Amino acid sequence: MKASKLTNFPLVIVVFIFLSQGSTFAQNTVPDEVASIVNMPLMDGETKLESLGYEICFSSLFGKKQDWYNKADNICITLHFDKKSHDITSVEINPETSVCKQEVEAANKIWEKYHDGQAPASSAKLDEERKKLADKGFKVSYWVDQLSPGRASEYWVNESTQQAMYIVWDVQGSKWSKTDKTDFHEGTNPAHAHK
Repeated sequence: MKASKLTNFPLVIVVFIFLSQGSTFAQNTVPDEVASIVNMPLMDGETKLESLGYEICFSSLFGKKQDWYNKADNICITLHFDKKSHDITSVEINPETSVCKQEVEAANKIWEKYHDGQAPASSAKLDEERKKLADKGFKVSYWVDQLSPGRASEYWVNESTQQAMYIVWDVQGSKWSKTDKTDFHEGTNPAHAHK
């Protein structure tokens, strides 16, 4: 009996090594659904990656590449694209998964500064500026808490005229700084696309 257990032991070791290498190989292989974005226009590939649960964590137009991280699968991929045509030329596994994860977490912290609706700040001048915008048919969309240090801003939109305005104030004392025009697309809270 002891002899048969000893002869089976090397077989168990060989099977274990084979399975270990197989799982390592699988982790270093780009998933088929991700590999399918090769030769797609960059925008289409980005949309597909988002639908698969990936978040962009690095982009370089000069380096012609982007890193994407999938939290559920804990995988990071790098895609390369042609600078002229913006078609995706290749996709590979990025072994720096922990770096990708940290970059996504840092980016998500920025979006925590964006809030729907009107800011809780109030002062006579700030409220006067809000009233002027409301009287012109604008409605408050969202506000941003200290994207630039010590300053907050509130974005207002007028759907019928397709215009957007923003108000900026100092956080300390809610002192109004300026009210100005911005592009209409800036009137929509960009954080919704990242939450």
